[in-house]
Amino acid sequence: MKLEVASLSHIGQVRQRNEDALGHFEPTEKSARDEKGSIFVVADGMGGHRGGEIASKLAVETIISEFYSSKEGGVVPALRLAFKEANKVIIEKSKDDVDLFGMGTTCTVLVVRNDDAYFAHIGDSRAYLYRDGELKQITEDHSLVGEMVRSGIISDEDARNHPRRNVITRSLGTHEEISADIPTSPFGLADGDVLLLCSDGLTSVVTREEVKKTLESKSPRDACDALVDLANEKGGKDNITVQVIKVSADG
Repeated sequence: MKLEVASLSHIGQVRQRNEDALGHFEPTEKSARDEKGSIFVVADGMGGHRGGEIASKLAVETIISEFYSSKEGGVVPALRLAFKEANKVIIEKSKDDVDLFGMGTTCTVLVVRNDDAYFAHIGDSRAYLYRDGELKQITEDHSLVGEMVRSGIISDEDARNHPRRNVITRSLGTHEEISADIPTSPFGLADGDVLLLCSDGLTSVVTREEVKKTLESKSPRDACDALVDLANEKGGKDNITVQVIKVSADG
């Protein structure tokens, strides 16, 4: 599979600093791509002062580094180890600086290897798959309102405007033990698939239908620009980060 990739992070209209971070790495050597694939990461930090932006940056850098340096066989074991190490690094950093105490971050990771995609996830940033006119959320929000939606207490629309929508139930850096979603099996990719990673600065204001229409009609670069612009037009109350990956068959 060939990948067309674009990404964009914006401070939004209200926040004083951008506490989101993103990154991706695509090995140039075929052997490395066959073994580990290409990795894409979005993180949304929290913690006040400088904490949020440092936590998210540490998560992105540590996960990419640890994933490719890991001697663990297979993508899933390497992702587990990378998340564990990122959690440790963030906690140790917060202990070294009183201003950073309690910082943490969401983190959503996608790995594309050959015709398969793997994901690892904690928090309320999201990953989506657009295929054949349908947009599917492939991660589950680790948040108070996310649990309320899954329990049928409130609707998806109610969740977008709920006063406690920012209460995160799982994150990196806030507890010694983490509970990330890292499925043991990948899902297959098809020609024309579009994958989206994003922070909640997008999904808290932009509707699923607006995301779908953007992904189906625009290139990854134009989709990133359009989604960020739309979030800002709707108030830009949070940092906005998007990463779009379009999949096409070789040849």
